[in-house]
Amino acid sequence: MASDDADHPMDGDQALISITPQERLSIGFGCTSLAESNEIVRLIKASIDPIPRDSILATLDCRAAIGEIVSQLLGIRLVVFSATTLSAIKGTTTHSPLALAKTGTHNVAEAAALASLGSTARLIIARTQGRFCTCAVAATSLEVPS
Repeated sequence: MASDDADHPMDGDQALISITPQERLSIGFGCTSLAESNEIVRLIKASIDPIPRDSILATLDCRAAIGEIVSQLLGIRLVVFSATTLSAIKGTTTHSPLALAKTGTHNVAEAAALASLGSTARLIIARTQGRFCTCAVAATSLEVPS
């Protein structure tokens, strides 16, 4: 399910991602009103499992209710963003005319993952698609005190 990324080779459907203690992950997701929380969790776990405990779950503000359920199921913190904020995020790799028409931004999953980590974030898993939902994973290096 996960797409191949130059920095992270794939093993079947599972990305082989080595996360260092100096990196933080954010998992962005987008979904339609037909999506169910268990489908979103299944897609996320197909993309990255295990999920580091200090990871962030991020999505569009109008999906906060389902985001709360997913964040509880995964045991990670949820952050939400407006479509205006997400539409200004640089570094997304996919652009959906349907997402733009429905939400006001070309990409929810990738943009949310990147937005939650700030300007130093990079995508490590581009948008992957599930049943009525998408997810993407971004990472950033944590500053290590000297």
